[in-house]
Amino acid sequence: MYYIHVEFSDTDGAPRHGGLRDFGFDDDFMRDYLTIAAPDELPARVVEVQRGLYGLVLNGDSGVIGIDATVSGRLLHEAASGSPLPAVGDWVVVRRAEGPGGAASIRAVLPRRSAFVRRDPGDKEERIEAQVLAANVDTAFIVAAADQRWSARRIERYVTLACEAGVEPVVVITKADKTADGEALLREALSLIPEGAHRAMAGASTSASVQVGCAAPGAGSAVLVCAPEGRGLEGLEPWLQPGKTVVLLGSSGAGKSTLLNALAGTTLAATQAVRADDDRGRHTTTHRQLYRLPSGALVIDSPGLREIQVLAGEEALASAFSDVEEIALRCRFRDCRHLNEPGCAIREALESGELDEGRYAGWKKLQREVAFLAAREDPNEARAQENRWKVINKSMRGYSKERRSIQGRAR
Repeated sequence: MYYIHVEFSDTDGAPRHGGLRDFGFDDDFMRDYLTIAAPDELPARVVEVQRGLYGLVLNGDSGVIGIDATVSGRLLHEAASGSPLPAVGDWVVVRRAEGPGGAASIRAVLPRRSAFVRRDPGDKEERIEAQVLAANVDTAFIVAAADQRWSARRIERYVTLACEAGVEPVVVITKADKTADGEALLREALSLIPEGAHRAMAGASTSASVQVGCAAPGAGSAVLVCAPEGRGLEGLEPWLQPGKTVVLLGSSGAGKSTLLNALAGTTLAATQAVRADDDRGRHTTTHRQLYRLPSGALVIDSPGLREIQVLAGEEALASAFSDVEEIALRCRFRDCRHLNEPGCAIREALESGELDEGRYAGWKKLQREVAFLAAREDPNEARAQENRWKVINKSMRGYSKERRSIQGRAR
């Protein structure tokens, strides 16, 4: 592994050496480190993970350096009992062997401020494994291309991941040159982000940016860019601050690597063209990696995700779909199933066009996934779910029988 990507030169060509604060190490992380570390151990941040080998940055004699490390046997043993293994973005405690080039071992992982977690795509129903995509992230750039692969439902899933992590979601719409109506995509993107996200910046037109309303603290936003031409990138500056960490999330071919290279002003990640016949992308990033931009911002690039199995709770779902949840609160009955109950605000909103059918379907699907996860973890919840579905099925059978009887009398 090589770590030239974590250090840039100043304009005069002299190397710029900074401490770990340049990588987000602050007083809170320092306190956590001091409660765990032994005198001969050091703090470090994970910037790369490949097949059990971890790339780290830590303070050296002349500034921040990059080294390779493995996980200690004790940490591996603790991981079998549920303790976390390091992920890109984690702060860890490292012990180095004496002498130049001495082996390094990761002894502990500091408490995470945030973590993007999804179900392992290989999970079967009998087991649920969490896969940490990135840790200690401040902002998630949800990268979606303005082409035929645009998917509102996929964006909703990424927003739910961000809500579960407690991280601000920003939808970055790439390939602005592929759409004739970027403003429509911005409006749709904002409709998929929790309430309070009111700011949109566009860079596809001659005007550098278009601002709609103002964003409340912690609110999501949408930005339209054409990365190869540099258009719209200034709209991302509020989140690309020194020492702050951004993760790029999106499917293959969405333009994450192209966006990263444009932000860095140099080629950090390889890019490939999508297939012309169906706009399907190819994986160009093969592993997760943290880069430090010339601005001082930290960006985690990740491989495109073909499958997003959300590992989230009810609170994250309520945050990601706050608009749907608010409509549901207007239902006459608290336990409304949104089927044929009188006074169902959801059905009324669907009929009036206030609520989009696709967004409602996405909400229901994620509700089922969240309920499944809760049932797998709690046997009592599993029995409660089973009883609820028995009531629903009995109600639907009675409804169908009554409807057939009415139709028979009508004939």
